[in-house]
Amino acid sequence: MPSPASVRAIRLSTFAAAAMAFLAIACQAAGPDPAISSDGVPRRLVLAVDGIPYSLFAEMQSQGYFADFRPAARMVAPFPSLSDVSFAAIGGSEPPASYQVMYFDPVKNRRVGNTLFSLSSRAHPNLPADSSDHSSWHRIVGYLAPYRVTLGDMHRIGREVLQSGKATFVAYLEQSDAILHVKGRKGAVKFLRQLDRFLAELQTEVYARTGRHLMIDIVSDHGSTLAKSRNVLLAKQLRSCGFRRRSRIRSAGEVAYSTAGIIGSVAVTAKPESVEAVARCLAGTDGVDLVAFDRGHRVTVLSAAGGEAEVWPTPGSARESYTYHNLHGDPLALLGGAVTAATKTFDEATLFRDSLDGAYPDSLHRLWRAFHGVVRNPSPILLSLQDGRDAGNRFVRAFALLRGRAGTHGSMTPSASLGIITSNWRDVGDVDSWHAHDALFGSATMDAARRRGSDRFSAAVNPTPAPGKAIGPSAVAAFSFGMKED
Repeated sequence: MPSPASVRAIRLSTFAAAAMAFLAIACQAAGPDPAISSDGVPRRLVLAVDGIPYSLFAEMQSQGYFADFRPAARMVAPFPSLSDVSFAAIGGSEPPASYQVMYFDPVKNRRVGNTLFSLSSRAHPNLPADSSDHSSWHRIVGYLAPYRVTLGDMHRIGREVLQSGKATFVAYLEQSDAILHVKGRKGAVKFLRQLDRFLAELQTEVYARTGRHLMIDIVSDHGSTLAKSRNVLLAKQLRSCGFRRRSRIRSAGEVAYSTAGIIGSVAVTAKPESVEAVARCLAGTDGVDLVAFDRGHRVTVLSAAGGEAEVWPTPGSARESYTYHNLHGDPLALLGGAVTAATKTFDEATLFRDSLDGAYPDSLHRLWRAFHGVVRNPSPILLSLQDGRDAGNRFVRAFALLRGRAGTHGSMTPSASLGIITSNWRDVGDVDSWHAHDALFGSATMDAARRRGSDRFSAAVNPTPAPGKAIGPSAVAAFSFGMKED
C-alpha cells in the first residue's frame, strides 16, 4: 500500500499534468499570438523619421519617389514643434517633463539637463521603438558626417527588422534631423532618395524570404524650414526693457530660458508678476513672430505686428471647440484680418481641416495645449520665431559654423509644423500627433493590419520583386541593402 507521501506526490503530479493540459488547450483555443509574425519576419514596419517636412515629401512623391506609398498626409506637430512633445503624443507616452530635455525648472530654480546629454536618443520620450537606442556621441558624429551615419543607421534598422519575429516592428530614424539642420533642402532631398531606395530594397528582401510584402507606415514628428537662419537677440531685447537673463530667478527683473539647440521656439520663465511685461517686451524682438503667455483660464497671444488676442476652450461645448477673442488686430489670421474687437468660436475638427493651408495650422488647439497638457511643467511664456530665425546656445552655434546651419523647427509656422504620415497599404488622412497615435497603433489599425497580413498582403503593392533586386534568404548576416552615399 503506497505511503501518504507517495499519494500526495501522485496527486500533485496529476494536478500539474492537468493544469498543463488545460493551458495548452486554452492557448490552442486562443490561437497564435497576434504580436508574433507567423513566418519569423515582421509583417508591418512603422518607421518614425525625424523632421521630414510635408511640402518636400509631397514634392518628391510628385516626381516619382515613394511610388508604392499613398499620397502623404499632413501630420501637425504640437506647439512647440519639437521632437519630445510630438513623439510622446505619437507614441502614446506620458507628456514629457518639459518641451526639451534641457529646460529651466522653476521648482529647483535652475536649468536641468545639459546639451550633450540631450543629444542621446535615450534622453527623449520618443516612440516606444524596437530599434536600438544610440548615445550622445553617436549623435555628435552624426552632425560631423550626417549621410554616412544615417546610412549606417538605416542598415542597422534593416537588419533589426529582418531579425525580429514581431508582427509589427517600430523603428526610429533620428539622424535625418541632423541632415536637415546641417544640409537643409539639398541634404533632405539626398536623404529621401536614400530612404526610398532603402525601403524598396527592404521590401524586396522581405518578399524573397517570405513570398509576401511588408506593410510600411512612415511618420515624421514635425517639419523643417529648410533654410539657413539667423539668431534672435533675446537677451539684448530684455535688457532694453529692464530685464536680465539669469541662471536663477531671484527678483521680478530676472528672466530664465534655456537654448538646447538651434530651434525656432523659446520657453521663457519669469516671476508671476513679471510674465506679462516680459512677454510684451519680447514681442518686440526682431525675428519673433508670436509670443504666447498663460493666464491660467486663457492664453494671450501677441504678434510682431502689434495684434493681440485671447484663446480659451469653449465651456459647455459638446465637441472640442475654442473661443478666439481679438483685442486688436488678428494675430492668428482667423478673422480675415479684422482690426476691431470680435469674439468667435471655432469647432476644433473644422478649424483643423480649414487651417492646414493657413498661416498657423491648428493654431487654437496647439496654443492652448502648449500650456495645458503637452508637457508636465509648462513655461509661462512661449515664443514662436519667424522662418529664417532661430535661438541656439553658444556651443551649438559654434559647432554650426563648422558644419552648417540650414534648417530649423519649433515654431507655429507651416514649414516647421507640418510633418508627414503615409502608408503603402492603406489611406491615411491628415492628423495631429495625438490622432497619429490612433492612426498608427489604435485597435482599428492593428486589426486591419492583422487582416491584411492574413491575406498575405498580395494586392496592396506589386507582388513581383523588381528585376535584379531580389536577394536570397541566405543573405541574413551580410544584407546591406546595397546602400552607397550619392
